[in-house]
Amino acid sequence: MIALPSGRLAGITSIRARYHALRLNQVVLPETPRYDLHRLVDIVVPPADHQWLPGSRGYVFSGHTLEALPGLSSWSMEDRKAFSQWLQQDTQQREIEQARRRVVSDELPLVAREFAYPQQLYSALRRRIEGLSLRRATARQWRQTLLNLRRQGVREEELVWSGLLKYLDQAQEESGLIERTALLSAIDFSAIRLYLTNELASDKGCGLAFIEVPQSISLNHLGAMRKIAGPGEVSILRYVDTLHYYKVGYLKRLGSESQKHHQLRWFALDTIGNLIASPQAEQAFFASKEEAFRSASGHALQHVGLPVAYTQCSRYEHKTLCGGSDYREWLLSLPDYPLSYYNSHYYERNLLLHFRTKTRSDLQGRRLLFIEEIQSDWHQSGAVQGYQNRWPGRLPPAPFSNSWVGLALKLILLHAAEANYDGVAWTRGEVQESHYLRPLTAVRRLYNEAIPRCIERLCRPWGTRLGTTRIDTKEPRLNISRQQDKWLVIDAQGKFCTRPRSSQREAMQIMARHCRRIELEVPMLPFDQQLREGILQQGFPLFGESPVLD
Repeated sequence: MIALPSGRLAGITSIRARYHALRLNQVVLPETPRYDLHRLVDIVVPPADHQWLPGSRGYVFSGHTLEALPGLSSWSMEDRKAFSQWLQQDTQQREIEQARRRVVSDELPLVAREFAYPQQLYSALRRRIEGLSLRRATARQWRQTLLNLRRQGVREEELVWSGLLKYLDQAQEESGLIERTALLSAIDFSAIRLYLTNELASDKGCGLAFIEVPQSISLNHLGAMRKIAGPGEVSILRYVDTLHYYKVGYLKRLGSESQKHHQLRWFALDTIGNLIASPQAEQAFFASKEEAFRSASGHALQHVGLPVAYTQCSRYEHKTLCGGSDYREWLLSLPDYPLSYYNSHYYERNLLLHFRTKTRSDLQGRRLLFIEEIQSDWHQSGAVQGYQNRWPGRLPPAPFSNSWVGLALKLILLHAAEANYDGVAWTRGEVQESHYLRPLTAVRRLYNEAIPRCIERLCRPWGTRLGTTRIDTKEPRLNISRQQDKWLVIDAQGKFCTRPRSSQREAMQIMARHCRRIELEVPMLPFDQQLREGILQQGFPLFGESPVLD
């Protein structure tokens, strides 16, 4: 951090770069100018209750990124000027550049598709208050009434996060009666607003489908490309997009048979044969075919109206059972929560939990929403390490610490009902345990006890019972691991192990080839019309697992 002329302390961090890129739907490429990264870098300040010292890592987010610095009215002109000069130092420039690496680490720009299922969860507290015959009362009387609602299924956690207890404590200092409408208006869950998304990766080629052509075909295009080659060079066409007829090729020196691939000068042509220059460097040639593909795709987006194709991110698809389709990684976060937490699985700030699903068919032909995993790094770590918010780097407390499994299942059931699935199924704990290559009692309990028990409570009003079904898959005896940017396949006994030289998709194919086909029995919640309509019409409470039916 830097001490500004006014005495204010401020600094920067790029730790939320992926979060901002998703929020803004901003595409970041290796050649993106550094000033475009300012939207992704946070201005941070010391926490109000923490004395900042040199070397300390304690800070809170100011709510502004570097993009807002020129118009930051709360700072004096001298502070803004001093901060801007400080940003030009090498250390700060490296921190800004770090934002690029955080966003393009997998070389796929991301966007987030948001779902409205969290907004469909209702407040059991609000419904109970609306059902009371009491119209007005003192703050003391309302407080006791609210505490009594715990006997009717209202969770104490909901009372705390609603802000009503704090509101009544403040109102108790004033004399007079409080109307029920005023009490309802004071309910505020904005600090724990839930944000459910799928991360979508944009196609590297932005929709252009380049195919390789035989080298001899390039001779037929020399007339169109002769102007590209310089003295002693020849133009070679290597890739064509057959739909829009964009072309990519390279220049070869005449009489040179040993020209190395990394020394080639690549070019891209538009639909009528004009050279496409790099928009950043304004150059006509590229160091690699990938750069030429990217520039051609960008040109097509701007001039041809080419639609961008998006696919579901598949970071952890290798940890699923073989088979199935429509793989998705669902992220549930708390974007407005005043504290900050980051985990090692995803870049999302305050990721409360995530779950991964596929669409599968059982042997009876029923279409199932299949739960591959439910996990909360935040609360599963908190259960082991405890929560502590006084010092930086400690795990901060968060809502839903004892009910995150139920929260995930409510969203899964809402999606299954809306998408007209025939049921929801999941793997047993023994299958989940095999992904970790060691016994894990907590994992077995989650999938064999917690999930079935929670689903039964949520669906009890509609009389639906759990059952089992069988799916066609491969035995889960092998696992896929990653070493740097390559993948390998191993088993728990060390009898099977490949070299780390495959892509994720290739490793999944290797695993499928070496595992025998089986019919796996899995737990299942079947959907009938009564359950589907009940979920869509009645929904689930935000807190707790006992629906408050109308």
